[in-house]
Amino acid sequence: MPVGGAGEGISLVSPEEAARFAGMSHKAVFGEVMEGLARGGDELSVVVSDYGRRLNLGGLRELCPEAFVQCGIAEQNQIEVAAALANEGFCTFAPSYATFITARVLDQIRVNLGIMRSPVMLVGVSCGCDSAILGASHMALEDVACVRCIPGMVAASPADNAEFAAVLRWLAANPRPAYVRMSEPLANLHPDGVDSLKGLDALRGAESPDVVMVASGTIAATAVRAAEALAARGVEARVLDLLMVKPLPGESLLRQVAGARLVVTLEEHSVVGGLGGAVSELLAERGLGVPLLRLGMPDAYQAADTRERVLSLCGLDVEGVAASVLGRLASL
Repeated sequence: MPVGGAGEGISLVSPEEAARFAGMSHKAVFGEVMEGLARGGDELSVVVSDYGRRLNLGGLRELCPEAFVQCGIAEQNQIEVAAALANEGFCTFAPSYATFITARVLDQIRVNLGIMRSPVMLVGVSCGCDSAILGASHMALEDVACVRCIPGMVAASPADNAEFAAVLRWLAANPRPAYVRMSEPLANLHPDGVDSLKGLDALRGAESPDVVMVASGTIAATAVRAAEALAARGVEARVLDLLMVKPLPGESLLRQVAGARLVVTLEEHSVVGGLGGAVSELLAERGLGVPLLRLGMPDAYQAADTRERVLSLCGLDVEGVAASVLGRLASL
């Protein structure tokens, strides 16, 4: 996918917007971006399945009521309606809980976005453990695995609200079958704004690092803090924000990990089929024999609890990540 600068007439995210978005929920950011697209003249359609009232879409509905399409609690129908509108030339976004807009509708995604190439942009909110308090049914831990196997699909996992808004705006200017997953951000990792989408961005640099940590999604903030904890113990770590899980920015990633003693992937997703799998496939295919540590959700369903508690129990808080990295380094 040719990601790059915003291009003529297309705005991504300014430093001022990045600071403001940092104080908002990701759902509020989604609604504001949609309203902005409509004000900018985009022939926009936002197709929802009952969930619309929680996505800050009031401004869009007042400005352009015909752009808002409510399908009720019927996600399969949501995809069919969204595909029809996209095929008629509308810039079409279809948001819902991440687990519902992927696993529940996988056949509709395969047929409409995969085989038919309908340029629908799926948006999975409350991904990972964001809604863990509601139980396993609402934890989206296999959503990336679902869409990675659909030919031609883009899968993006922003690290913060600035990157989330940038991806939405870029997709509106470059419609295609895509999935964007997002949860509540843990930090503003792009205080200077987002001028371009590189697919891979260094959040913490280090010359000749012992460890390169490749993080995807808002858990990238945990990777940065874990790297700081490692540095206090004499271990230098570079932290990369990998936005595009598919297509994977392979060449850039290979350059960044060259020479490291250990590569670590970190994701708020199952260790099966997500970022860790994609990176391990790349390293194996290119014959790069660097040790790899995949950190993510275990291959098991989790009990209902707060997001923080679930991540801590799975070793995905700052202390757990740092301890896992140190343990693996000690075994090399």
